Amino acid sequence: MKFIVISVLFFISLFGDEEHHHRNKELSHLELSKEQGVQMKKILKDFRTELKEFDELKDDIENAKKELFLKENLDIVQLDKLNAKTDSRAREIEVNFLIKVHALLHPKQRERFIYYFDDWEVK
Repeated sequence: MKFIVISVLFFISLFGDEEHHHRNKELSHLELSKEQGVQMKKILKDFRTELKEFDELKDDIENAKKELFLKENLDIVQLDKLNAKTDSRAREIEVNFLIKVHALLHPKQRERFIYYFDDWEVK
């Protein structure tokens, strides 16, 4: 019986840690003030809108890349331009988001935010 209890606790701690790692997007660990919370909601809403538009852009670019591939001669220059467009837009969205969040948070909150920094990377 002790073995079962210990096993259950072990697995809860494993999966609990995973959930802890993903709590970043709920942002409670930042301990935002009420005003910061309102501002952060706006920042996140804009970020989600940009990500949705980015997903649409990526779909369009994927289709364009497929069309390029189906042609008799593969235009590597055009393929590179399409890839650069995706990369450039991803960086732009990420930088805009980080600039807004950086301006909103005080230094201690920034320290908490960077613990999950890679989770906000636009891919």
